[in-house]
Amino acid sequence: MPHIHLEYSDNIENLDPKPLLLALNQAMLDGAYVKAANEVKSRAICQPDYVIGLADASQAYLHAKVSLLTGRSVELQQEISQLLLSTLEQYLPPQSQVKVQICVEILEMQKATYSKKIV
Repeated sequence: MPHIHLEYSDNIENLDPKPLLLALNQAMLDGAYVKAANEVKSRAICQPDYVIGLADASQAYLHAKVSLLTGRSVELQQEISQLLLSTLEQYLPPQSQVKVQICVEILEMQKATYSKKIV
């Protein structure tokens, strides 16, 4: 069920989002935060239009928003956040021109209003 939305600034050097998305999905599966691989969905968007601070070109960002259904404890959400932060850091290529701010944000989706159908 988790949805991972990855946004990143276009000044990150040599970032290939597909292996990174696969690694995030695998981390969720390996950590037993999902029961089956097809429960986690991830996608990435490269942002060409952004400003960090006062337009400091030496800054970049990689931000994951993780949407989970309600019902998980804060401690479990923190575990997931730390796991995905570590995964992002591990899969970020070395940077020579920019400093990258890596963030993970956990968002809760209400079970009562979440709808899903497989066709």
